[in-house]
Amino acid sequence: MEGADLSIAAVSAAWRFLGTAWKRAWAAMLIGAALFGAPWALDLWSPRSPWRLAALLAVVAAAAMIEGALYRVALSKGRPGPAGLQWGGPEWRLGVVWGLTAAFLSVLGMLAFVAVFFSTLGLAMSGPGFVLAAPETWAAAVVGPRRIVSAVVTALCLGGLVWAGARIALGGAASVDRGKVQLLATWPATRRLVTPILVGRVLLGIVPIGFACGVLRAVGSGGHWSATLVWTGSLAAGVAVTGVWLPLSVGLMAYLYSRLPASP
Repeated sequence: MEGADLSIAAVSAAWRFLGTAWKRAWAAMLIGAALFGAPWALDLWSPRSPWRLAALLAVVAAAAMIEGALYRVALSKGRPGPAGLQWGGPEWRLGVVWGLTAAFLSVLGMLAFVAVFFSTLGLAMSGPGFVLAAPETWAAAVVGPRRIVSAVVTALCLGGLVWAGARIALGGAASVDRGKVQLLATWPATRRLVTPILVGRVLLGIVPIGFACGVLRAVGSGGHWSATLVWTGSLAAGVAVTGVWLPLSVGLMAYLYSRLPASP
């Protein structure tokens, strides 16, 4: 199947899975929405809040519970708990995959930063007005074609990070399906799936994530919002993330994972 056709098929499969997700894991998604929205309504994400880490861990645990239930359904790997409420091996493995993914992309991100910094510094050194001992002169020295080269290097590094993220995007599905952590195991087989993964994530995420960000920005803008509106907006954003985006994402990844060669 060509990339464009596979992208369309994957997005369609994700939308079809949304109804099944709500039938099988509605309680998990609603609890996840509450745990996602409540910290915004209670201002627990503030750096001054002593509950910030606890709120983050609660959201991550809820997301793992939701995805664990949904992957069980999407990959036919056993029955989820009542209305998606369960905790077991798949949830632990998903948490480990997320942690390893963050570490992997952080290392690549640091390498990308070093590449951009030193390439831009090299360009600046040959530019007008550059003084090594005066960092405020560095940016001004990157002019003309140098600025274009710097932009190209930055774009290539960012593109590389996005590409690497797509290559390991099926790690969660593989970990649930194979019963062990599989962060890089699907890397060789995802070479032709980068486009469907990226296209699918953009098409499926732009509305729910955009809605959630818009609502949360409005709620946190400091306007004269009543407590009812703050809670309503925060919980609506939670439903958009855990009740729409997460099941769509699982549906997308499960479909594309099913298009990989037979698992070893």
